[in-house]
Amino acid sequence: MDTPLDDAALTAFLEGQDSAWLAEQLMLIADEDPITRIRLSGAAGAESAVEEARALVLSRVTAHVPHESEEDPDDGDPLHRVLDLLDDLIDYGFDDEIGDVADEAREAYVTRHGEDDGEHLARLHVLADGEDED
Repeated sequence: MDTPLDDAALTAFLEGQDSAWLAEQLMLIADEDPITRIRLSGAAGAESAVEEARALVLSRVTAHVPHESEEDPDDGDPLHRVLDLLDDLIDYGFDDEIGDVADEAREAYVTRHGEDDGEHLARLHVLADGEDED
């Protein structure tokens, strides 16, 4: 097969697989990607996911270079990806905890990068204050 599977074909393949094999595949991915591991831990209800997310988001805020992410926001922006993780953890029931993490990250962002009109800071405001994006 020379052509890649589209989403529908890949989904159909995965739906036909054994759950033990799927779990093994997810664990292989989780071992290589901390965001996936935290997301899966959060989905499983592990409170440790919040502290792991806190460490990762603060690290990404510190490493963030605003003008670089503006050049190509769809190019795997690490800060954008970790903010998506915070959204997922809220969906898994960690609303208050993630609000605190986002507030801490917002303070770190403003200290490091200043107030800006960028998407990252706007998302941190929404996550910290618990408001819906318009």
